[in-house]
Amino acid sequence: MLSKVKLSEEEMREFAEVFAYYDYGDEEIGMVPFYPGYPDRTKLIEYLMTMMRVANDCDAIYGTSDRKEGIVILTDTTHPYPIAAALKMMRKMMKALGIRNFGKIIKKFQAGGASLETQYRKEKKQFVQIELLAIKKEHQGKGFMRPLVETAFELADRRHLPVILSTDAKLKNDKYAHLGLRQVGIRQLDEKSFMYDLVKYPD
Repeated sequence: MLSKVKLSEEEMREFAEVFAYYDYGDEEIGMVPFYPGYPDRTKLIEYLMTMMRVANDCDAIYGTSDRKEGIVILTDTTHPYPIAAALKMMRKMMKALGIRNFGKIIKKFQAGGASLETQYRKEKKQFVQIELLAIKKEHQGKGFMRPLVETAFELADRRHLPVILSTDAKLKNDKYAHLGLRQVGIRQLDEKSFMYDLVKYPD
């Protein structure tokens, strides 16, 4: 299992830019165009950095090594963020996007039906969630994704919980499926925007 790491502001920005400028291919556009200012990614990057800052404060970031070639942010409903931290993140996210834009994006996420996270919470099921996984551009394609995903599996197996995640890219969906998650749903948000829900049950 990988160790927890702390990120500098510079490192957070680097990972946020990797995420924001992901190449979806020709068939999809993902969620990126729904963020204000598109094709400029400034607002999206600030939104992602807000998530990382709170995860940083709550010790929820795992890294491939001290060099941090890649990171994964994991949340666990049996050990949730402190309420003050969760509220701070929500306020900062709304500030980064603007309240109206924040509401529009939430509606977009809900357009294709309830996410796996929403379903689990409604059914009062506990889970570990992969909130964000990113690998620095120069280290992509070198096998760093596997240990990040397997860290989520190990954490969840220790607590006999499923791992869940949602991604807006089929290419990412297929990689996660190859590493042991199972696709359980596809939600269409727009003509070329989809969300893929995946789960891995405990061993």
